[in-house]
Amino acid sequence: MEFSSIDQNGVTSNAPQDWDDVLIPRGAFIMGTDIEPFYGTILAQSRHAKLDETPMHVRFLEVYRIARYPVTNAEYEVFVKATGHTPPPHWTGGRVAANTATLPVVHVSWADANAYAQWAQGRLPTEAEWEKAARGADGRIYPWGNAIQSVGDQGANLLADEPTPVGKRPGTVSPYGVHEVAGNVWEWTADWYQPYEGNTHRESDYGEKHKVLRGGSWLEVRDQTANRYFRCANRLHAPPDYITSNIGFRCVRDVAPAHGKGAPVYSTQISAELLNKYVRQERSKNLQRIRRRAGGRCLTDFGIAALAIGVGSYGVMIPKYAIGGFMLGVIGIGFLFSASVNFWRQWKARNLLNSNKMKGQS
Repeated sequence: MEFSSIDQNGVTSNAPQDWDDVLIPRGAFIMGTDIEPFYGTILAQSRHAKLDETPMHVRFLEVYRIARYPVTNAEYEVFVKATGHTPPPHWTGGRVAANTATLPVVHVSWADANAYAQWAQGRLPTEAEWEKAARGADGRIYPWGNAIQSVGDQGANLLADEPTPVGKRPGTVSPYGVHEVAGNVWEWTADWYQPYEGNTHRESDYGEKHKVLRGGSWLEVRDQTANRYFRCANRLHAPPDYITSNIGFRCVRDVAPAHGKGAPVYSTQISAELLNKYVRQERSKNLQRIRRRAGGRCLTDFGIAALAIGVGSYGVMIPKYAIGGFMLGVIGIGFLFSASVNFWRQWKARNLLNSNKMKGQS
Protein backbone atom coordinates (compact mmCIF):
# COMPACT_ATOMS: atom_id res chain seq x y z
CA MET A 1 0.00 0.00 0.00
CA GLU A 2 1.07 3.57 -0.59
CA PHE A 3 0.45 5.65 2.46
CA SER A 4 0.53 9.31 1.54
CA SER A 5 -1.55 11.40 -0.84
CA ILE A 6 -2.59 15.03 -1.28
CA ASP A 7 -6.28 15.86 -1.48
CA GLN A 8 -7.89 18.63 -3.54
CA ASN A 9 -7.24 21.17 -0.77
CA GLY A 10 -3.54 20.38 -0.71
CA VAL A 11 -3.73 18.64 2.65
CA THR A 12 -1.55 15.58 3.10
CA SER A 13 -3.33 12.46 4.32
CA ASN A 14 -1.62 9.43 5.78
CA ALA A 15 -4.45 7.05 4.97
CA PRO A 16 -3.59 4.64 2.15
CA GLN A 17 -5.20 5.48 -1.17
CA ASP A 18 -3.69 3.00 -3.62
CA TRP A 19 -3.62 -0.58 -2.44
CA ASP A 20 -1.58 -3.42 -3.81
CA ASP A 21 -4.71 -5.44 -4.30
CA VAL A 22 -6.34 -8.02 -6.52
CA LEU A 23 -9.69 -7.75 -8.26
CA ILE A 24 -11.96 -10.71 -7.55
CA PRO A 25 -14.55 -10.97 -10.35
CA ARG A 26 -18.27 -11.22 -9.77
CA GLY A 27 -19.71 -14.67 -9.99
CA ALA A 28 -20.36 -17.90 -8.17
CA PHE A 29 -17.91 -20.16 -6.36
CA ILE A 30 -17.97 -23.37 -4.31
CA MET A 31 -17.82 -22.83 -0.55
CA GLY A 32 -17.61 -25.28 2.33
CA THR A 33 -16.93 -29.02 2.39
CA ASP A 34 -19.08 -31.97 1.41
CA ILE A 35 -18.80 -34.11 4.52
CA GLU A 36 -21.12 -36.23 6.63
CA PRO A 37 -20.23 -37.85 9.98
CA PHE A 38 -20.15 -41.32 8.42
CA TYR A 39 -17.54 -40.45 5.76
CA GLY A 40 -14.62 -41.16 8.01
CA THR A 41 -11.43 -40.99 5.91
CA ILE A 42 -12.86 -42.44 2.72
CA LEU A 43 -12.85 -39.13 0.82
CA ALA A 44 -9.70 -37.03 0.53
CA GLN A 45 -11.59 -33.74 0.78
CA SER A 46 -13.33 -34.95 3.96
CA ARG A 47 -10.26 -36.28 5.70
CA HIS A 48 -9.48 -33.19 7.76
CA ALA A 49 -12.81 -31.38 7.47
CA LYS A 50 -14.98 -30.31 10.38
CA LEU A 51 -18.76 -30.36 10.65
CA ASP A 52 -19.01 -26.56 10.84
CA GLU A 53 -17.84 -26.43 7.19
CA THR A 54 -20.90 -28.25 5.88
CA PRO A 55 -22.67 -28.32 3.58
CA MET A 56 -20.72 -27.67 0.39
CA HIS A 57 -22.73 -24.96 -1.35
CA VAL A 58 -22.57 -22.35 -4.08
CA ARG A 59 -22.30 -18.65 -3.26
CA PHE A 60 -22.55 -15.66 -5.58
CA LEU A 61 -20.52 -12.52 -4.89
CA GLU A 62 -20.31 -9.18 -6.62
CA VAL A 63 -16.92 -7.88 -7.72
CA TYR A 64 -14.57 -6.63 -4.98
CA ARG A 65 -10.88 -5.99 -4.40
CA ILE A 66 -8.78 -7.70 -1.74
CA ALA A 67 -5.30 -6.81 -0.51
CA ARG A 68 -2.65 -8.99 -2.10
CA TYR A 69 -0.88 -9.43 1.26
CA PRO A 70 -1.77 -9.26 4.94
CA VAL A 71 -1.25 -5.88 6.60
CA THR A 72 2.38 -5.52 7.69
CA ASN A 73 3.94 -3.99 10.79
CA ALA A 74 5.17 -1.04 8.74
CA GLU A 75 1.69 -0.36 7.36
CA TYR A 76 0.10 -0.67 10.76
CA GLU A 77 2.67 1.70 12.27
CA VAL A 78 1.55 4.45 9.86
CA PHE A 79 -1.99 3.94 11.12
CA VAL A 80 -0.88 4.09 14.76
CA LYS A 81 1.04 7.33 14.19
CA ALA A 82 -1.79 8.93 12.22
CA THR A 83 -4.60 8.07 14.63
CA GLY A 84 -2.98 7.59 18.02
CA HIS A 85 -4.32 4.05 18.12
CA THR A 86 -2.72 1.82 20.75
CA PRO A 87 0.19 -0.12 19.21
CA PRO A 88 0.46 -3.90 19.54
CA PRO A 89 1.80 -4.81 22.99
CA HIS A 90 4.91 -6.58 21.69
CA TRP A 91 6.30 -3.50 19.95
CA THR A 92 9.19 -2.03 21.91
CA GLY A 93 8.40 1.54 22.87
CA GLY A 94 5.41 1.49 20.56
CA ARG A 95 7.67 1.30 17.49
CA VAL A 96 8.34 -1.37 14.89
CA ALA A 97 11.80 -2.92 14.82
CA ALA A 98 13.41 -2.50 11.39
CA ASN A 99 13.87 -6.24 10.90
CA THR A 100 10.14 -6.90 11.42
CA ALA A 101 8.72 -4.12 9.23
CA THR A 102 7.54 -6.44 6.45
CA LEU A 103 6.21 -9.17 8.72
CA PRO A 104 2.42 -9.37 9.08
CA VAL A 105 1.21 -7.37 12.05
CA VAL A 106 0.03 -9.61 14.91
CA HIS A 107 -1.25 -9.20 18.46
CA VAL A 108 -4.19 -7.24 17.05
CA SER A 109 -7.78 -7.78 18.12
CA TRP A 110 -10.76 -7.82 15.77
CA ALA A 111 -11.54 -4.22 16.81
CA ASP A 112 -7.95 -3.17 16.01
CA ALA A 113 -8.18 -4.79 12.59
CA ASN A 114 -11.57 -3.24 11.90
CA ALA A 115 -10.36 0.21 12.94
CA TYR A 116 -7.39 -0.04 10.56
CA ALA A 117 -9.60 -1.22 7.70
CA GLN A 118 -11.98 1.71 8.13
CA TRP A 119 -9.10 4.18 8.35
CA ALA A 120 -7.66 2.66 5.18
CA GLN A 121 -10.99 3.30 3.43
CA GLY A 122 -11.82 -0.38 3.25
CA ARG A 123 -13.25 -3.08 5.47
CA LEU A 124 -12.54 -6.61 6.68
CA PRO A 125 -13.52 -9.39 4.26
CA THR A 126 -16.55 -11.53 4.86
CA GLU A 127 -15.96 -15.27 5.21
CA ALA A 128 -17.26 -15.82 1.70
CA GLU A 129 -15.03 -13.12 0.23
CA TRP A 130 -11.99 -14.54 1.96
CA GLU A 131 -12.72 -18.11 0.85
CA LYS A 132 -13.40 -17.17 -2.77
CA ALA A 133 -10.17 -15.15 -2.97
CA ALA A 134 -8.21 -18.06 -1.48
CA ARG A 135 -9.94 -20.95 -3.18
CA GLY A 136 -11.01 -19.79 -6.61
CA ALA A 137 -14.28 -21.01 -8.08
CA ASP A 138 -13.52 -24.74 -8.33
CA GLY A 139 -13.74 -25.89 -4.70
CA ARG A 140 -10.07 -26.87 -4.36
CA ILE A 141 -8.82 -28.01 -0.96
CA TYR A 142 -5.75 -25.73 -0.72
CA PRO A 143 -5.06 -22.44 -2.53
CA TRP A 144 -2.55 -24.22 -4.82
CA GLY A 145 -4.51 -27.43 -5.46
CA ASN A 146 -5.82 -30.55 -3.76
CA ALA A 147 -2.71 -31.85 -2.00
CA ILE A 148 -0.36 -30.09 0.36
CA GLN A 149 2.55 -31.92 -1.30
CA SER A 150 1.61 -30.69 -4.79
CA VAL A 151 3.28 -27.29 -4.50
CA GLY A 152 6.71 -28.77 -5.25
CA ASP A 153 9.50 -26.32 -6.00
CA GLN A 154 6.96 -23.48 -6.18
CA GLY A 155 6.29 -23.83 -2.48
CA ALA A 156 9.34 -22.07 -1.08
CA ASN A 157 8.73 -21.27 2.60
CA LEU A 158 5.27 -22.84 2.42
CA LEU A 159 6.04 -24.83 5.54
CA ALA A 160 8.13 -22.29 7.43
CA ASP A 161 7.63 -22.64 11.19
CA GLU A 162 7.95 -18.91 11.89
CA PRO A 163 6.43 -15.71 10.47
CA THR A 164 7.97 -14.61 7.18
CA PRO A 165 7.96 -11.28 5.31
CA VAL A 166 4.97 -10.93 3.02
CA GLY A 167 5.56 -11.99 -0.57
CA LYS A 168 8.10 -14.67 0.37
CA ARG A 169 5.74 -17.66 0.13
CA PRO A 170 5.14 -18.19 -3.61
CA GLY A 171 3.61 -21.59 -3.02
CA THR A 172 0.64 -20.04 -1.22
CA VAL A 173 -0.63 -17.91 -4.11
CA SER A 174 -4.32 -18.44 -4.82
CA PRO A 175 -5.88 -18.86 -8.29
CA TYR A 176 -6.65 -15.12 -8.29
CA GLY A 177 -3.11 -14.12 -7.33
CA VAL A 178 -3.72 -13.45 -3.63
CA HIS A 179 -0.65 -14.22 -1.49
CA GLU A 180 -0.20 -15.49 2.06
CA VAL A 181 -3.68 -17.04 2.29
CA ALA A 182 -2.20 -20.06 4.07
CA GLY A 183 0.76 -20.53 6.35
CA ASN A 184 1.77 -17.10 7.62
CA VAL A 185 -0.95 -15.75 9.96
CA TRP A 186 -4.59 -16.41 10.68
CA GLU A 187 -6.75 -13.53 9.45
CA TRP A 188 -9.75 -11.86 11.04
CA THR A 189 -12.93 -11.70 8.96
CA ALA A 190 -15.99 -9.50 9.35
CA ASP A 191 -18.39 -12.31 10.22
CA TRP A 192 -19.65 -13.76 13.46
CA TYR A 193 -19.20 -17.51 13.82
CA GLN A 194 -22.52 -18.86 12.54
CA PRO A 195 -23.65 -22.11 10.88
CA TYR A 196 -24.06 -22.16 7.12
CA GLU A 197 -27.59 -22.50 5.78
CA GLY A 198 -28.52 -26.18 5.87
CA ASN A 199 -25.95 -27.04 8.55
CA THR A 200 -27.45 -29.15 11.34
CA HIS A 201 -24.32 -29.42 13.50
CA ARG A 202 -24.76 -27.99 16.98
CA GLU A 203 -21.95 -25.78 18.23
CA SER A 204 -21.99 -23.90 21.54
CA ASP A 205 -19.90 -21.04 20.13
CA TYR A 206 -22.35 -20.23 17.32
CA GLY A 207 -23.92 -16.79 17.60
CA GLU A 208 -22.56 -13.30 18.14
CA LYS A 209 -19.81 -14.50 20.48
CA HIS A 210 -16.81 -15.20 18.27
CA LYS A 211 -15.48 -13.79 15.02
CA VAL A 212 -14.31 -16.12 12.27
CA LEU A 213 -10.61 -16.53 11.48
CA ARG A 214 -9.27 -17.95 8.22
CA GLY A 215 -5.96 -19.03 6.74
CA GLY A 216 -3.79 -21.13 9.02
CA SER A 217 -0.45 -19.90 10.35
CA TRP A 218 3.21 -20.73 10.87
CA LEU A 219 2.29 -22.23 14.26
CA GLU A 220 0.40 -25.09 12.55
CA VAL A 221 3.63 -25.97 10.75
CA ARG A 222 5.38 -26.20 14.09
CA ASP A 223 2.51 -28.31 15.42
CA GLN A 224 2.50 -30.48 12.27
CA THR A 225 -1.17 -29.78 11.58
CA ALA A 226 -0.73 -27.76 8.37
CA ASN A 227 -2.55 -30.34 6.25
CA ARG A 228 -5.64 -29.78 8.40
CA TYR A 229 -5.59 -26.02 8.94
CA PHE A 230 -4.25 -24.75 5.61
CA ARG A 231 -7.42 -25.91 3.83
CA CYS A 232 -9.38 -23.06 2.24
CA ALA A 233 -12.68 -24.16 3.79
CA ASN A 234 -11.31 -24.50 7.32
CA ARG A 235 -12.92 -22.24 9.92
CA LEU A 236 -11.43 -21.09 13.21
CA HIS A 237 -13.06 -18.66 15.63
CA ALA A 238 -12.12 -16.51 18.60
CA PRO A 239 -13.61 -13.76 20.80
CA PRO A 240 -13.21 -10.31 19.16
CA ASP A 241 -10.87 -9.13 21.92
CA TYR A 242 -8.49 -12.08 21.53
CA ILE A 243 -4.89 -11.31 20.54
CA THR A 244 -1.97 -13.63 19.89
CA SER A 245 1.26 -13.96 17.94
CA ASN A 246 -0.22 -15.70 14.89
CA ILE A 247 -3.34 -13.65 14.09
CA GLY A 248 -3.32 -10.73 11.65
CA PHE A 249 -5.65 -9.49 8.91
CA ARG A 250 -6.02 -8.07 5.42
CA CYS A 251 -8.52 -5.60 3.95
CA VAL A 252 -11.01 -5.52 1.11
CA ARG A 253 -12.85 -2.72 -0.60
CA ASP A 254 -15.96 -2.56 -2.71
CA VAL A 255 -15.88 -1.82 -6.42
CA ALA A 256 -18.45 0.58 -7.80
CA PRO A 257 -20.70 -0.97 -10.48
CA ALA A 258 -19.55 -0.26 -14.03
CA HIS A 259 -22.08 1.51 -16.24
CA GLY A 260 -22.21 2.79 -19.79
CA LYS A 261 -20.35 2.16 -22.98
CA GLY A 262 -16.65 1.60 -22.50
CA ALA A 263 -17.05 0.66 -18.83
CA PRO A 264 -14.48 -1.90 -17.67
CA VAL A 265 -15.50 -5.53 -17.94
CA TYR A 266 -14.57 -7.22 -14.68
CA SER A 267 -15.16 -10.79 -15.78
CA THR A 268 -17.44 -13.25 -17.40
CA GLN A 269 -19.87 -14.24 -14.70
CA ILE A 270 -19.54 -17.83 -13.50
CA SER A 271 -22.97 -19.44 -13.57
CA ALA A 272 -24.36 -20.46 -10.18
CA GLU A 273 -26.63 -22.92 -11.97
CA LEU A 274 -23.67 -24.71 -13.57
CA LEU A 275 -21.77 -24.82 -10.28
CA ASN A 276 -24.80 -26.17 -8.45
CA LYS A 277 -25.08 -28.91 -11.06
CA TYR A 278 -21.37 -29.66 -10.66
CA VAL A 279 -21.72 -29.85 -6.85
CA ARG A 280 -24.62 -32.30 -7.17
CA GLN A 281 -22.63 -34.44 -9.60
CA GLU A 282 -19.58 -34.47 -7.33
CA ARG A 283 -21.72 -35.33 -4.32
CA SER A 284 -23.26 -38.24 -6.24
CA LYS A 285 -19.80 -39.49 -7.25
CA ASN A 286 -18.61 -39.28 -3.66
CA LEU A 287 -21.65 -41.11 -2.31
CA GLN A 288 -21.33 -43.84 -4.93
CA ARG A 289 -17.66 -44.23 -4.02
CA ILE A 290 -18.51 -44.46 -0.33
CA ARG A 291 -21.27 -46.99 -0.97
CA ARG A 292 -18.92 -49.24 -2.96
CA ARG A 293 -16.04 -49.00 -0.52
CA ALA A 294 -18.21 -49.41 2.56
CA GLY A 295 -19.95 -52.39 0.97
CA GLY A 296 -16.64 -54.06 0.17
CA ARG A 297 -15.27 -53.42 3.64
CA CYS A 298 -18.49 -54.70 5.21
CA LEU A 299 -18.16 -58.05 3.42
CA THR A 300 -14.45 -58.33 4.21
CA ASP A 301 -14.90 -57.47 7.88
CA PHE A 302 -17.86 -59.82 8.23
CA GLY A 303 -15.87 -62.68 6.69
CA ILE A 304 -12.93 -62.10 9.03
CA ALA A 305 -15.32 -61.80 11.98
CA ALA A 306 -17.06 -65.06 11.14
CA LEU A 307 -13.76 -66.89 10.76
CA ALA A 308 -12.24 -65.44 13.95
CA ILE A 309 -15.33 -66.08 16.08
CA GLY A 310 -15.76 -69.60 14.69
CA VAL A 311 -12.14 -70.61 15.24
CA GLY A 312 -12.09 -68.82 18.60
CA SER A 313 -15.21 -70.63 19.79
CA TYR A 314 -13.66 -73.96 18.88
CA GLY A 315 -10.39 -73.04 20.63
CA VAL A 316 -12.17 -72.09 23.86
CA MET A 317 -13.45 -75.67 24.17
CA ILE A 318 -9.84 -76.99 24.23
CA PRO A 319 -8.16 -76.10 27.56
CA LYS A 320 -4.67 -75.47 26.20
CA TYR A 321 -6.06 -73.16 23.47
CA ALA A 322 -8.71 -71.49 25.63
CA ILE A 323 -6.90 -68.16 26.11
CA GLY A 324 -5.95 -67.91 22.44
CA GLY A 325 -9.48 -68.85 21.42
CA PHE A 326 -10.93 -66.22 23.70
CA MET A 327 -8.63 -63.52 22.28
CA LEU A 328 -9.47 -64.57 18.75
CA GLY A 329 -13.17 -64.30 19.59
CA VAL A 330 -12.68 -60.76 20.93
CA ILE A 331 -10.87 -59.81 17.71
CA GLY A 332 -13.74 -61.31 15.74
CA ILE A 333 -16.26 -59.22 17.67
CA GLY A 334 -14.21 -56.12 16.79
CA PHE A 335 -14.39 -56.96 13.09
CA LEU A 336 -18.10 -57.65 13.47
CA PHE A 337 -18.55 -54.15 14.88
CA SER A 338 -16.53 -52.71 11.97
CA ALA A 339 -18.71 -54.63 9.53
CA SER A 340 -21.84 -53.15 11.11
CA VAL A 341 -20.42 -49.61 10.88
CA ASN A 342 -19.62 -50.09 7.20
CA PHE A 343 -23.08 -51.58 6.61
CA TRP A 344 -24.53 -48.42 8.16
CA ARG A 345 -22.25 -46.24 5.99
CA GLN A 346 -23.44 -48.09 2.90
CA TRP A 347 -27.09 -47.67 3.89
CA LYS A 348 -26.61 -43.97 4.73
CA ALA A 349 -24.81 -43.31 1.44
CA ARG A 350 -27.59 -44.97 -0.52
CA ASN A 351 -30.26 -42.85 1.18
CA LEU A 352 -28.30 -39.62 0.65
CA LEU A 353 -27.63 -40.58 -2.95
CA ASN A 354 -31.36 -41.01 -3.57
CA SER A 355 -32.03 -37.68 -1.85
CA ASN A 356 -29.37 -35.99 -3.99
CA LYS A 357 -30.95 -37.40 -7.15
CA MET A 358 -34.34 -36.08 -6.10
CA LYS A 359 -32.88 -32.60 -5.57
CA GLY A 360 -31.33 -32.74 -9.02
CA GLN A 361 -34.68 -33.53 -10.56
CA SER A 362 -36.58 -30.82 -8.71
